[in-house]
Amino acid sequence: EAAKLVTPLVIGQTARSDLLDLNVDGAGPIRSVLYPLELPESGIAVFHDTLPSLTGELHKRERDSIRLFGNYLLELDRGDPHENWRTFYRLPLRQIEQLRQTHLDKTHRFWLTALPKADLHRHLGGCLDLDAQRAVAQAIWDALTPTQRDQALDGIQPLLEERDWSWDWPTQLKSRGVRSHQCAALLLHAGDERLLWNLWQTTEPRIALKARHPGGFSAYERPGELSGSALLGHPAAIAPYAEAILRQAVNEGLAYVELRGSPQKYQEDGVEFLHLFYRALADAQNREKTNILFRFIIAADRRACDGELQKTITMAVQARQKLPDFVAGLDLAGDEIGRAPEDIAHLFTPAFEACMPITIHAGEGESAESIWQAAYHLHADRIGHGLTLGGRPELAQRFRDRGICLELCPTSNREVVGFWDPQYPESAQYGTYPLMTLWQQGL
Repeated sequence: EAAKLVTPLVIGQTARSDLLDLNVDGAGPIRSVLYPLELPESGIAVFHDTLPSLTGELHKRERDSIRLFGNYLLELDRGDPHENWRTFYRLPLRQIEQLRQTHLDKTHRFWLTALPKADLHRHLGGCLDLDAQRAVAQAIWDALTPTQRDQALDGIQPLLEERDWSWDWPTQLKSRGVRSHQCAALLLHAGDERLLWNLWQTTEPRIALKARHPGGFSAYERPGELSGSALLGHPAAIAPYAEAILRQAVNEGLAYVELRGSPQKYQEDGVEFLHLFYRALADAQNREKTNILFRFIIAADRRACDGELQKTITMAVQARQKLPDFVAGLDLAGDEIGRAPEDIAHLFTPAFEACMPITIHAGEGESAESIWQAAYHLHADRIGHGLTLGGRPELAQRFRDRGICLELCPTSNREVVGFWDPQYPESAQYGTYPLMTLWQQGL
């Protein structure tokens, strides 16, 4: 009888059973507090003949393990609306719960950077910092003749003499000569302080610019005025631009990158530009011995006239046919108040006929009606931003059922619309970013 009351203590390395941690079907995790043992006085035996048996509970769970684990998976299905983290459920249950309870902070930055990631929304015309822009400008400058350099310097002379440039300086720059030559000259001959002020600081604080700044949406676009189409109109810009994009991807731990751009604004033959840029990315990867997958989404501009939009869409269809491994789809970008999707849907017929994937900028600064139009008039497979989707629960349900992806861009959204960001005290008056709300809705 006494022997039955003795529980052997196994000392040494053993595998912890997940059955200890199950919290399902009325059976909570096994905790030591449920099996108390009173410490005996020296030399006196203590018999706990009425306590629950720890080994008995473990044996019971082992017998019921298939049913318990099946119920646990059902509970996970009900509690987690997203399928894309299923691999994590192979981890021990304790680690799953620990991951669920851990809030990411600055101490996780190194790990987050090293973790392979995908970027679905990287605009070619706005992602280079000043040093990278200057490297591209130098390549253009080296390719110019002395006469071309003199003409470019003459065109930018008024800007070199003024600290505060007029708001329409990008338009003036285009009218004074070859745009790429002028921009290269400005990047190389204007000092850091002058460039930083007129590209970035003149619109600070970069919070809610669309409503707060006199320039509206163009204030958000201002830092990109000397990149993208401003430089890529010159053939010498393609290789260094591709190298800068690759360096960014490596530094940020990106394994997959979808670039967005408007080849029709860079060169007369947009398809030929894509060929050249694709080859430049491949050459850069060969030199750096990297294997990042790059794809390209062709962006049409809402602000363009019908003829220009039609031309861009036709070019995008041709580009996808000729470069299926590089061209991923078609985008409609630009300020949402420019053109409503219902007014231009008929122009997208060639893209629909070619079954081309469509992603639309919608719901960043406008109501959920803009998102509805993108989904139902332009048949969007993805939505860039979609921040106001929560305002139409039935539309959100439709998005979840159809698996329509939202590409949220928190920094851009803070700058354009205005959201509270702890790193920016000036943003305290703005609302909470809707990422978690949309995530919990299963989007």
